[in-house]
Amino acid sequence: MSGLRDLEEWVGRVPDADVRPLVKEAYRAYTAGAARAAIVLTWTAVCADLIGKIRQLHEEGEGDAKPLVQQVESAQGHLDATAVRTMQKVEDSLLDTALTLELIDASQKLQLQRLREDRNMCAHPSLRPLGELFDPQPEYARAHLAAALDAVLVHPASQGRKSMQAFTNHVTDPGFVGDPVHIAQVFYYRVRPTSRRRITDLAAKHALLELPADGITDSELADRMATCLRVFAAQEHDLVRNAITRAAQRLLTAPTPVQLRAAGRMGDLEPFWSGTDEPMHSQLDALIRTVGATHAEESAWHKMLSPDELQALALATDPRVRATLPSLEKAFTDLPAHKRAAVIAHRPSTYFAEHLAALMADAGGFDHGESLARTAVLPCASYLTHDQLQALLSAWEENPQCWGRLMPYYLVNLYQATSHLGDSRKKLWRQLLESLDQERPAYAVIAAAIEETPETATEE
Repeated sequence: MSGLRDLEEWVGRVPDADVRPLVKEAYRAYTAGAARAAIVLTWTAVCADLIGKIRQLHEEGEGDAKPLVQQVESAQGHLDATAVRTMQKVEDSLLDTALTLELIDASQKLQLQRLREDRNMCAHPSLRPLGELFDPQPEYARAHLAAALDAVLVHPASQGRKSMQAFTNHVTDPGFVGDPVHIAQVFYYRVRPTSRRRITDLAAKHALLELPADGITDSELADRMATCLRVFAAQEHDLVRNAITRAAQRLLTAPTPVQLRAAGRMGDLEPFWSGTDEPMHSQLDALIRTVGATHAEESAWHKMLSPDELQALALATDPRVRATLPSLEKAFTDLPAHKRAAVIAHRPSTYFAEHLAALMADAGGFDHGESLARTAVLPCASYLTHDQLQALLSAWEENPQCWGRLMPYYLVNLYQATSHLGDSRKKLWRQLLESLDQERPAYAVIAAAIEETPETATEE
């Protein structure tokens, strides 16, 4: 926290409605220059916060929380000396219990111990030698408040090991759906920063390296972990980039199929590229170049792209990836038409819409043309511009191999799917009709679709 405004913002982020007033009071004491009061109130807030969190963990079945909760409950409602001594024992053991339950770590315990010692000095000035009064400065009180906020007051009652286990259980659950809101809330916002980093590191290792786990295939778990990394990256880019960097050295020596799948799985995420280095990029570029060259050979015409190869080649939609992997675009454009169509179908996009006219120009037969229209053209229809649609229709018009029995119906579907172009598309279709033989069935089907579409008020 860099300034007064930052500290005030953190005070407002205290989630516990019972603790928040104590923290605000400590903050007001600090801003008023009452350093002793601020330190006493800060420790009081820490005690209330930790007791509340330990009680919550006890209710959730945490056995190590039970002794302290029982002590607190035995003292509550009593104002006698026995209750006071019991709460003093609670205070004496509070930080040790919090450390055992992983609500704080060892360094945070030391910080909070110093806060407690200074609270005692503030509340009991006779503890100083020669009866000197403890006179803390406001910035000293501020440092204690900042440390308390950072260590406990703004965090939920999450435990490191249990958070990790809960995350693992969730990702390996057969009912995993990967809902971004749920993942962010449970495994990002509700866990402490230390646990958050450990969870992100675990996700990065699995997503990149396909580490084994019980009850689920390595690749499926890697896909699920990648889903979680996307959620975490949307909250904190550097957290994911650093996790990928830590796992990337092992990826460099992983088997080439694992490397290719890692790129396909994570390549649409910027932290993957900023978290990996030039040797890894060079290796991936070589793999892409090999895939493209293999499938461009005439002898491999009937060999289909594997799902891993499709996923990797479909990264050509991303200009950042094309710049990082110079071989990617050529590997895609050199593929036979039916393989290009498969790549386009995997990730329809604005970029692939630019390639549709050339794709249809390469149709080599009625069935082939219809297959290209179904698998590549229609999925990209919503991305087409007016000029791209014009080029596509011209390619259809000029290549008689496109005109199979079902092609008119695919054209009608394309006409309906390009409604974002407004009435200007009607001009393009009428131009196409003028080039067709009116006796052909295609003419009647397309003409009927155009006439059934009402005119809009303006043309784009």
